[in-house]
Amino acid sequence: MACCDDGWLRRTSVVANGAGWAHAVEALRRRPHVGVALHVNLFEGAPLSNPGELDLLVNRSGQFHRSFAALWARGLTGAAAARLRAQIRLELRRQIERFLGAFGDRGPLRVDSHVHYHLLPVVLDTLLELGAEYPLGAVRLPREPFTLAVRPTMVNVAKHVVLRALSRRAAPTLHARAIETPAAFVGVLGSGAMTLAHVRAALHRLHRAGTSGTVEILFHPGRARPDEAWLWDDRPELRAIYLSAERDREAEVLRSGALGELLRSYGDTSIDGAPEADRVEAVQ
Repeated sequence: MACCDDGWLRRTSVVANGAGWAHAVEALRRRPHVGVALHVNLFEGAPLSNPGELDLLVNRSGQFHRSFAALWARGLTGAAAARLRAQIRLELRRQIERFLGAFGDRGPLRVDSHVHYHLLPVVLDTLLELGAEYPLGAVRLPREPFTLAVRPTMVNVAKHVVLRALSRRAAPTLHARAIETPAAFVGVLGSGAMTLAHVRAALHRLHRAGTSGTVEILFHPGRARPDEAWLWDDRPELRAIYLSAERDREAEVLRSGALGELLRSYGDTSIDGAPEADRVEAVQ
């Protein structure tokens, strides 16, 4: 919230089945100027649905546990794929309804997701089916220009390749349904350690390519407290991510005057700019 109040964060995503839900709703209701998106979560924690109804998505403890690759493979073909789609539809419906119950007055539903699961074909296709019932207005497509200027990790390079391919698959369908998507995205290659240098290099590349429209820049400024580390005792790789000092450094970038100057040099940084204006939005 400090990055919204005293920095350049213009939109944040909320996990409807997260333990911090009530706190997030209270904080964001006091900040009607901050854009809010639903951060669909099929990756960790407990579902809003009865775990017994989601045997293909949760483990014996009733916690989400399917990896990106495992969920993708399971959703390809066969009877299990149809049953998986039904379980995803059930949980997505509950997350959407909870989100709209709190933020339905903020306009059409904006959707992104934890670990970009919404781009998995089985998840996106199900989400679009639900779009006939709910006011689906915008979906994140992480189409990021590739640059070696910041020396991305091999893991982030692999993610970049996969997400670009899935975004290409999704774009025609979303555009045909008049669902808004950002013109470009920054944040996959720098995921886990976004810096001012990364933002500058990406925006420069987009500018040279003549890209116009809304550009989303993704940060992860929220760091867990040391006394919360036990929450990820069974998933130490996530504990390391959530307690990383890089999250504090990303928050510092979001509150820096240097980032503000950089954003202003490339476009309108407000979320309320005219539709035809270029916009550069920092999002969480």
